[in-house]
Amino acid sequence: MSKRSIDYIKNSVLVGQPLIQIISYEEKRIENHIKTLFQQLKRDQSLMFWDVNNGLVTNGQIVKGTTDPIQALNYIIQHNSPGFCVFRDLNPHLQDNRQLVRKLRETYRTFKNGKFTIFLLSPDEYFPIDLKKEIDILMFDLPDYAELEDLFKRFLHSMKKSGRIIDLTEDQMKNFVIGVQGLTLDEAYKAFLKAFQGKNHITPELLSFIHEEKKQLIMKEHVLEYYPQRFTLDDLGGLENLKDWLRKRQRAFSKDARAYGLEQPRGFLAMGISGCGKSLASKVTASLWELPLFRMDMNLVYSGMAGSPELVFSRALKTMDSVAPAILWLDEIESGITDKHSTDSASSRILGYFLTWMQEHESEIFIAATANRIDMLPAELMRRGRFDQVFFIDLPTRIEREEIFTIHLKAKGNNPKEFNIPQLAQITKGWSGSEIEQVIIDAMYEAFNENRKLHEDDLFVIFGASVPLSTTMEEQIKHIRSWAHDRAVKASPHKEY
Repeated sequence: MSKRSIDYIKNSVLVGQPLIQIISYEEKRIENHIKTLFQQLKRDQSLMFWDVNNGLVTNGQIVKGTTDPIQALNYIIQHNSPGFCVFRDLNPHLQDNRQLVRKLRETYRTFKNGKFTIFLLSPDEYFPIDLKKEIDILMFDLPDYAELEDLFKRFLHSMKKSGRIIDLTEDQMKNFVIGVQGLTLDEAYKAFLKAFQGKNHITPELLSFIHEEKKQLIMKEHVLEYYPQRFTLDDLGGLENLKDWLRKRQRAFSKDARAYGLEQPRGFLAMGISGCGKSLASKVTASLWELPLFRMDMNLVYSGMAGSPELVFSRALKTMDSVAPAILWLDEIESGITDKHSTDSASSRILGYFLTWMQEHESEIFIAATANRIDMLPAELMRRGRFDQVFFIDLPTRIEREEIFTIHLKAKGNNPKEFNIPQLAQITKGWSGSEIEQVIIDAMYEAFNENRKLHEDDLFVIFGASVPLSTTMEEQIKHIRSWAHDRAVKASPHKEY
């Protein structure tokens, strides 16, 4: 929270810490907080700002001959009066200027335990090892809910002044404020402008404009991919236990949930048979909870294209932290996060980092993980507390197959009432949802080539020429079911009959 960062700065100032590095892209916001702190202390102090173009500026006046940071520091030391000075983007100058580093160390000794504080404000995390013991470093938190709520109210007020009244319910307002969490104030305001451009009323797609702003941040990380919200619970056949679990956590990231005493959910692992809806469940979760969905491609992480796998992976998780609240989708997690390699391999180090992050991260990131090969999953990953729940997704039952046929026939422009759905479901025992979908697609190609509507007989022809996965992978499926029997919650309450 922002208050935590502000309190840290205030405490450092009060104990006489002369050098404080603040890492943030929000220069204007941080400076406003520093100005507020300056006023709160109610001392006879000076407030100065420095940048490479103007040099020192105090009380609106430029101090000549101070564009060189060493000259600026000499000026501050010579005057030796209580106050604050904000140095903007000084960090890059420290990388190859040993004289400047030495001057900062001298400045530290001059003002140690005194009443003058120098703030080094920059998005650059670099700092010289020489200053390690002298400087306080703070990664300034992104705007909290209260700041973003205030920003949104000011935005609505500005719209009202321009003659546009946007009528929102309390829940709708909360959704928009939650939607921009993880953005800077400038990014959030820009997202509001785009969302309400030319609109005076709420439409379902407005939140997508908010998520698009988060997509811009993700695009800078080549191993993360943004997935637009295209699926709803109605697109997911069966799996009622999983659906019910998701519905009950629909408001899990709201301020009301925190006030009630609930902690944010950390994630679920959907494991089971390929083609039965694990990946679709991740996409549906994002739509139901109205959160952006980002998929991490572990193949790209290990490719080395963006750097060492461990560095790329940790940077991607930090990026996810910055766009929270959001959902991180790890598809086939066992292929990238595993312990089935040598102890000194990148995968082992990534596993260790990921386990620590899962346990310790405070950002509102929900992990939607899927797995096919359960034998590749590390025992540590399955420990209670890593995921809120582990679901086993089996082959669909007859009732679920009826629902799947109805969904896919309707989605592809066919009238389900023209088909004997119960019969189709009966003869496809042992078929996965994706296999049923593919049968419909193949049959439609046959009908399309003959310039006619799809008939039920077309489906029977494809059935006769196909072998389901449950037949070809019978032993592996038995192994999966045996493993999941007392280790996971069944995603479906139904039984085959």
